[in-house]
Amino acid sequence: MARHGGGSRSGGSHRSSRSRHSGGSRSGGASVRTANKPFAGCYNRSYYDRVGRLHTCYTSDSGFGTKSGWNAGIIIALVFITCHMLVMFASLSSLVIHVGGKVWGDPDRISIKDNADVLTDSDEEEVLQLMQRVYEASGMPVTIYTDDFTWKEHYDDLEVYSEELYYQIGYDEDAMLILFTVDDSDDFYNWEYDMYCGDDTTKCLSDAAFDKLLENFQKGMSGQNFAEALDYAWNSVMGDLAKTSFDPSGILVYAALLAFYSIFYIAILFGVRKKNVAYQYFKENPDKLSHAPMTLYSNCPGCGASNAEQQEVCPYCGTLLKIRGGNTTFVNPQS
Repeated sequence: MARHGGGSRSGGSHRSSRSRHSGGSRSGGASVRTANKPFAGCYNRSYYDRVGRLHTCYTSDSGFGTKSGWNAGIIIALVFITCHMLVMFASLSSLVIHVGGKVWGDPDRISIKDNADVLTDSDEEEVLQLMQRVYEASGMPVTIYTDDFTWKEHYDDLEVYSEELYYQIGYDEDAMLILFTVDDSDDFYNWEYDMYCGDDTTKCLSDAAFDKLLENFQKGMSGQNFAEALDYAWNSVMGDLAKTSFDPSGILVYAALLAFYSIFYIAILFGVRKKNVAYQYFKENPDKLSHAPMTLYSNCPGCGASNAEQQEVCPYCGTLLKIRGGNTTFVNPQS
């Protein structure tokens, strides 16, 4: 994608800028309630695992313990999460890994059009040599174009002017235009510039290198010498041209993404394992499977104590505080 980058100095202040061309959903449904204490309408599906540990389980899911944890829904969910994770990792890779290479634009486009007369003859020779080295490293031809501030009579934005100028010259997407404009008519040496790159130049000049180029050109212009600023900026990125690079900060993002998706995997697989253990227990002990939901008393029918915490057994007299199969059953373990 074509890129702009530029800055200015006017009245003793400066700015630098960079422009780039770079949804949500909701779902809902019935939920299953599970707790380690009984509640009205729950099923007592407490079970023992292979090492003899009791897992207290009161659930509104009447099918819990009657079937394996694996089903089509779980498999589809795992496949969806895996595909989504791979897509996210692929998208991230395109951002943190820059595959470099030369673009091999037309070398005849390496030129200087110094309309504002900001370069001496020796400066022009040195800048042309510099642009030739840039081309050898990247295959990207660079044109230097200078002008005065009369462009403001026709354009509100220098980026619009530079983009129009780029295509008026007849360039393809494998070149760069550096447009530098000056106004020294007052007490300040005012200047504005824009570097316009064609779409294909991202191959030889990564976004990180482009940002570095802009930043160092802005620093170099502190000496108000255009040729020196170009030399300083381009030499700072010469080793980055057409290079494959990896942004180290991507490691942290990869780790964060992996941790995020691990939450879903752990939750799903833990739930599957829990259901499988319960299923195996009730398969071997069918008499332990409670088929009727529990309805708890608010007061113990044995001693009248309040059952505010909705316990299954009265803590005062040991009476079993529930109804089975619609028939009232009071059981006192001590009787």
